[in-house]
Amino acid sequence: MNRLLYPRVNEMIRKAEHILLLTDERIDGDTIGSTLGLYFVLKEMGKHVEVYSPQPMQPMLEFLPGVEVIQRDVSIFDQESIDLAIVCDCSDGEYFKKDLSKLPQVPLIAFDHHESNPLYGSVNIVEPDAASTGDVVWRFVKAMGYSMNRNAAQCLLTAICTDTNAFTTGNTTVEAMTAAHELTAHGAKLQGIVRETMMNKSVETLKLWGLAFERLYDDKEYGALTTVILQKDLKAIGVTETESRAMIEFLHAMIEGVDVLLVLKENSDGDVKGSFRSTTTNVAEKAEALGGGGHDRAAGFKIKRAHLEKQEKRWVIVKKR
Repeated sequence: MNRLLYPRVNEMIRKAEHILLLTDERIDGDTIGSTLGLYFVLKEMGKHVEVYSPQPMQPMLEFLPGVEVIQRDVSIFDQESIDLAIVCDCSDGEYFKKDLSKLPQVPLIAFDHHESNPLYGSVNIVEPDAASTGDVVWRFVKAMGYSMNRNAAQCLLTAICTDTNAFTTGNTTVEAMTAAHELTAHGAKLQGIVRETMMNKSVETLKLWGLAFERLYDDKEYGALTTVILQKDLKAIGVTETESRAMIEFLHAMIEGVDVLLVLKENSDGDVKGSFRSTTTNVAEKAEALGGGGHDRAAGFKIKRAHLEKQEKRWVIVKKR
């Protein structure tokens, strides 16, 4: 049981003086919220803490306290004084392995809720029963009796709220609702989180979502209602990749009678990413068959060096030669 590891993680944190926090390369509310929530908790303990993220911030998350401390320069890994690294909501740890190798003696703690996590950390707090990694971090912080402030609570509640689409998705648990109540008692403001992450959308973002609605079709091969987003769409409309990521939750919540939804998107790095959402079907199995993974109701995959091409009435992923 992962909670048996809490005392060990607590000891590692208390001994550390200079801690490096890492987000996932997929910037969403859970990875940013759980990381910044932990940042404020560690600062309350008097730790020297720095935060690294490989991608730009989603505009909808810029309201969060602490976003200004996030760094994107990989030279952060050159600091020999770092004696502990902690990563939140990263299911595989692939993107930072090269950079973290510059600090070979630094232990890595991984907080996550993805069942597909291969346990790449020195110590892994991976709890698939949790609705979000924010939930996992809150369980740990509460169990260890760490001091909480309003900023930490706001960030952790944002993590839980965004990964459950404001407590409306199938992964919403009683424990997640209880965590929301407890974090609200610490000063978090749920109304503001919902407004900033779910409601405030630019005209350009809404145009992109409209295009995704227009392209919806029933794909028998994937067994899903499917739509696509192309790189040329983002450039023509003037929307960044980070702004397009919240779309799948909106589509899945809005379309009546749909069990499985799939969004295929061309990434700027030359890959194609597929994101599944489901009401009853185990889409983790579908994603795993395509080399990915995730949760029963939310999963994804990535096909490297590929693009999307329309062939007759469906879109197909074409590998580049």
